[in-house]
Amino acid sequence: MSSSISFDLSSSDPGPNDSKFGPRVAKLLIRNIVIDTPGILACTSRGVVPHLSRDNVTRTKGIRWIHVPFESFLEHKPPVPTLQPQQGQSPRINSFLRFSEDEYLLSVSLRDPGDGREMPANTNTFVTANCIRGVRKVTPNDWRSYMIPCNPDIVFSLSDLPLTPPPYSQKRLTKSIERSALWLADILRPSKSISDTKNTRSNPSNVFVQMAGSASAPARSAFADSLVEILHGQEAIAIQPLKCLDEGVAGYVFDMVPLRLALKGVGDVSSDSLTFKSLFQASLSALPQNKPRLVTSVRGPHETLRLIRDVGIDLFDTHWAQQAANFGVALDFSFPAPSTGSGKRDLGHNLYDTMYTRDFTSIMGTRDTIPPTSCLCAACSPYSTPSSETISHSSVDGHGMNSDSPNPPYTKAFLHHLLHTHEMSAHSLLAMHNITVMDAFFAGIRDVIPRNGTSLFQAEIQRFFETYTEDTGMNDTTGGDEPSNVFKAGEKAWAEVELLRGKGRLARESEKEKAESAAAANQVLKKEMEEKGAEGGSEAALTVALAPDGDIVVI
Repeated sequence: MSSSISFDLSSSDPGPNDSKFGPRVAKLLIRNIVIDTPGILACTSRGVVPHLSRDNVTRTKGIRWIHVPFESFLEHKPPVPTLQPQQGQSPRINSFLRFSEDEYLLSVSLRDPGDGREMPANTNTFVTANCIRGVRKVTPNDWRSYMIPCNPDIVFSLSDLPLTPPPYSQKRLTKSIERSALWLADILRPSKSISDTKNTRSNPSNVFVQMAGSASAPARSAFADSLVEILHGQEAIAIQPLKCLDEGVAGYVFDMVPLRLALKGVGDVSSDSLTFKSLFQASLSALPQNKPRLVTSVRGPHETLRLIRDVGIDLFDTHWAQQAANFGVALDFSFPAPSTGSGKRDLGHNLYDTMYTRDFTSIMGTRDTIPPTSCLCAACSPYSTPSSETISHSSVDGHGMNSDSPNPPYTKAFLHHLLHTHEMSAHSLLAMHNITVMDAFFAGIRDVIPRNGTSLFQAEIQRFFETYTEDTGMNDTTGGDEPSNVFKAGEKAWAEVELLRGKGRLARESEKEKAESAAAANQVLKKEMEEKGAEGGSEAALTVALAPDGDIVVI
């Protein structure tokens, strides 16, 4: 059975005007699982960390908190996880997904926080969610009936966060605030039905609320005020013994995807760090400090550092790092930033690039270093299969095996080869590496914040910004002036490699070869014209193009 959260804030030294929003270090405890903050939680698809088998999840020490979007189980009613038989005191969602309750903390939300696809509008009675069979309507009673038997460690309450095209009217924002507060009250109410009393709990034990209010600071303040307002009459009776909604809330969640969408509809407001700072502080001003703050779908370490510095955010998901692994990008950064020479470094390596074809160094730049100097992931510190897990058919099979020491790290050239040959193990190795890098990044943050208060932390943030190029992987940046490069290039290369397989592959290859031949012919003609010079005082314009039948023609 899941137990209540304990969130122990360590002493820190925030600035005099930012006592509620300065950087902070804490320990979040559920049962015997301790999550150090600032820290991370891993994203999943249908309850599985993408690209990682269960043994690889175990091998990746940075994975301790796992977040599960429940919408992927809604193709059946009731959802299959709710039918899992109770096994001792273990939460049913842990038993269903086979994540040990002694090793992993599980949180559940209805929607995938990283999915920004347009969705039908919510109403007063239901929230829309997307599963493999299309859009489903989930009522507050449905959500409650799903979460009580699953009994995860943490439940995200339903909130009316629009994923319809902006802008949003004042009336729409008012509805969003009212619905979100009403749905939060519904999941906090004690059970009165006979069916609910048969469960081990009358309501979920740890509820995180997704902060409503969209891109309006007054709307966000109004929603925060509704959480701490003392209720009266029937509203108070419905949530007894709680006096206000915030007494039943264990933490606060900020979803960046719907917020960025909302900001696109506000003409005079940009999606920069100052905007996020003012909106988040508006949400938190009226709320207590001693509860964890979680942000989903940040765009890289630069934005992460700003939110820790300016708002005091405690937890972040790894959506950005896992998406980088999908596109063949191996992260390579650390905090505090290393001393560097002239120029800035990229945040990672686009291993699809041909420059890595013969690069026999490890992801972090070392060559055959055992053990590696910086990264302990399965890609940089591969270990042999433990002898207890090895199936030996004869005495010869186990000869010379030593599982107590790491093997040489996998090289960039090897991972480049795996990516171009569509090997699934490439993305598995990159996912383990990127999550490990993020875990080490946050460990470095936790080490710096307590030392000399915020002054040293501010200085290290500035040095990080001067060392690494901000690369969001998107068309727009979040406060930096450098255009994205590595992640966009990785995404483009991934798409090109994906097109090399499947139906129509030979036709696409033929078209690409002809286009390359036309481009090469253009270069030759241009060079010849430059050598001969222009006759009659003007240069002849010759270009090479493709005819409708695919033949090369000179225009």
